[in-house]
Amino acid sequence: MPPPPAARGLPPRHRGLLLLGPRGAARLDSRLARRVLDRLLAPKAQIEGVDFHLSAPALPEAVAQAQAFALVLPPLGNLSNPFYSVHPRRNDRFIAARAPLKALFPEVEFGPLAFTGHALGTLAAACPERFCEMRRLISATWVRRMQRLLALLPPHGVLLDLPTAPWLPRPTIPGEGPRRICIDPEARGDGAELLRAGLLGYAA
Repeated sequence: MPPPPAARGLPPRHRGLLLLGPRGAARLDSRLARRVLDRLLAPKAQIEGVDFHLSAPALPEAVAQAQAFALVLPPLGNLSNPFYSVHPRRNDRFIAARAPLKALFPEVEFGPLAFTGHALGTLAAACPERFCEMRRLISATWVRRMQRLLALLPPHGVLLDLPTAPWLPRPTIPGEGPRRICIDPEARGDGAELLRAGLLGYAA
């Protein structure tokens, strides 16, 4: 399904970030809001990490023509950090454990861990206390990069917060304001109305 005509978006491979032009939000009726939400909740959109968006060379040019945005908040663990690296495009792919992670969890065999969710779940189960230490640093890294991303985006927009593992919540981003909307992918009708209401506030 092509992107809705009222929305001005990034190239198709960026499914978790949508940029809207000056009249885009005003045209967002309930039916179109549902189509937009369906795009934003596509499986590929839900694995895009913050680095994926920051590395997009076309982002500054696209943002210059936009008035508002809708962004699926990237998963906390889908970014390269001091503990491990992820695939630059498929950010849910766990590429390699780095020395600090191997030192923190010497009992874990990292070879079989191919995805970030599996890797982080394994580490959380291995030792919750050490995992909390690791999560603090990953969270701080995520927040800094999200601040960089939000500084690039239009000043108006919504952040879609999807369900996540209880041991891997997305922290509050300083300066995010009241833009975060909790979305249940199983209740897309309600989610579309929340998205529409959030974006219509910028349509004047």
